[in-house]
Amino acid sequence: MSRVMVITEKPTAAKRIAHALDENQAPTEVKKRSASYYDCRRGNDDLIVVYALGHLFELKQTEKGWTYPRMETSWVPKYEVEKKATQTKPIINLIKRLSKDVDSFVVATDYDIEGSLIGYLTLKYACKADPKRAQRMFFSSLTDSEIQNAYDNMSNTLDFPMIEAGQVRHEIDWLYGINLTRALTLSVKNTAGWFKIVSTGRVQGPTLSYVAEREQKINLFVPLPFWVIHAKTMHNGVEIELEYSKKRIDTKSDAETIAKTLDRKTAHVDSINSRTTSQQPHPPFNLSTLQSEAYRHFGFKPSRTLAVAQSLYLDALISYPRTSSEKLPQTLDLKEILNRLGKMKSYTSMVKQVVQVGNFTPVQGKKTDPAHPAIHPTGTKPTKRLTPSEKKLFDLIVRRFLALFGEPAVKEHLRADIKHEEHALYLRGLRILKQGWMEFYGSYAKTNERELPEISEGDPLLLHPVNNEEKFTQPPARFNPASLLKLLERENLGTKATRARIVDSIKSRGYTLNDRFELSTLGYALFETLEKYLPDILSPELTRYLEKEMNEIQQETTNREDVLTRAKDELLELLENFKSQEEEIGNDLVTGLQRYWKSKEELGKCPTCRDGTLRVIRSAKTGKRFVGCSNYSEGKCDQTFPLPQKGDLSPLDKTCEHCGYQMFQVTSGRRKWETCINWTECPGRKDELKALEERRTKQTEKTQEDAKT
Repeated sequence: MSRVMVITEKPTAAKRIAHALDENQAPTEVKKRSASYYDCRRGNDDLIVVYALGHLFELKQTEKGWTYPRMETSWVPKYEVEKKATQTKPIINLIKRLSKDVDSFVVATDYDIEGSLIGYLTLKYACKADPKRAQRMFFSSLTDSEIQNAYDNMSNTLDFPMIEAGQVRHEIDWLYGINLTRALTLSVKNTAGWFKIVSTGRVQGPTLSYVAEREQKINLFVPLPFWVIHAKTMHNGVEIELEYSKKRIDTKSDAETIAKTLDRKTAHVDSINSRTTSQQPHPPFNLSTLQSEAYRHFGFKPSRTLAVAQSLYLDALISYPRTSSEKLPQTLDLKEILNRLGKMKSYTSMVKQVVQVGNFTPVQGKKTDPAHPAIHPTGTKPTKRLTPSEKKLFDLIVRRFLALFGEPAVKEHLRADIKHEEHALYLRGLRILKQGWMEFYGSYAKTNERELPEISEGDPLLLHPVNNEEKFTQPPARFNPASLLKLLERENLGTKATRARIVDSIKSRGYTLNDRFELSTLGYALFETLEKYLPDILSPELTRYLEKEMNEIQQETTNREDVLTRAKDELLELLENFKSQEEEIGNDLVTGLQRYWKSKEELGKCPTCRDGTLRVIRSAKTGKRFVGCSNYSEGKCDQTFPLPQKGDLSPLDKTCEHCGYQMFQVTSGRRKWETCINWTECPGRKDELKALEERRTKQTEKTQEDAKT
């Protein structure tokens, strides 16, 4: 009989793994202060299932001083690096104590770079064990059968190439992030005496450059006029809008001539053509396509989608979400998953249709991932009430999975060609002849059906009215979270797990405004400064090269030490260049910060004294913020306005229609709203506040009623 420690990544995963591995599926949870573990029995083994809490160990500099360059690091307990990570201390201590009386170790963390590194570091620094003697479980879902199979067929060695790649990624990201951020921050401090964190990093810099370059294209864009022809006709008492053959007319005179020529003239239906197309189901979800669809349908930011998907995975409802694969393996028991889904009321009828058709070969995509299959439901029924976000994402994943077994959708594209002399107009229609897989995908499938009116070849159509409209060419669209994430994936910057966090950081650092990634004055200042003095920090080529080297470590064509040495040499050269220009860089950043703070804190002229400027002020006594006149401190004006105490404030270029005071936007979490600085006294705002309070009361009552039910 032997004692085996099984190391998992999170408490929920530990509970599921312990339940699956215990021969009676009734493990004992042993609580030790603010940490716990599970005792279970499997055959001749006594299992101790422990959990990390994500990363229990982080990198910390070994050289003293908050300066740069700092190149030497060591792995230390997370609570030594992050003050808020106090919950990791009892977990590390518990694992240390339990590991002293253990015969062997099994790593059962997520099978990816991060999970592999977490298991390795826990073994090496908490258990003080030799990682080369540990075993590894591989699984892509937390269902009982897959966990049991992973334990019975575990590998006798850890995935060391993946671990080495994970180590060097953390080390290089730490080196670039810490040193470049300190360099920028200290340049501001040494110039103006302000301590304002100005951050950048190995991937954050290129991401900022993409946003800035798009903003420059928008700002430099010169709209060009063009004209479009609008033509209508009546047929059998129905008004029909026609499409002119030329989408754009380049001159106003030509547009006026065409409109004048066609108005009140009779055209004839020259021909009616149709073509039929079939559309296969979309491939299974990988993380990128799931994030894109969740943003399109629910407005979820990529980081939110990943967090919700991770929660569904830990509840064993879906497979591991951090995957780039669009393929489902042949070893997956698809019939069993369908059978389980069929027992869920929402999907019973759809599963019956799949079974009746008898096609159990799903559509596959092109992308693969050596670690995990495409995202799919496991068929496990939820044992708890899902949150609204979890319910939405779970439904999307299940319907995408069911659609894989559907028949192709058949569409009929119709076009009527309508002519008057040399002028051609069109009337288009679209019919879904066969729903196929779209029936399973439901509201997530685009149909855009449009019936063609009952017309026949030769029918006369009186064109009226016919007019022209002036339009202008549009600049390229700003990024949204999903499109920026796709760009990073296409450019091979970051990883599946880190891209969403990088996208969020661009906004959280104040470099962009709102969800459309409009560059802020601070973002402009940082981009222009780096572009002028240190363009390599913004270059995706350097980051792409490092990503390539880290992938080669995983493929065992290079080693961690060589990659790390080259990265340090390149960074030292970059920092030396920075040091020689620190004063100029600091001056430019200070100017940008002044513009940024002015745009964030100034809310227009004071309506009372007409001389001062309204600013956001924070009380030295209470710490609360309010709007006050710039003449307030000098005793010349006592005008103040209260402010909401939570959320980011952004001045708007408009005044309140009710009271004429300056408007601003409040963004708190996922909620945002507009109000005026006079919001507590404004007559229009009082009505809005009353209506809001009524809605909140009704929602509270409904929630309480649901809880009773």
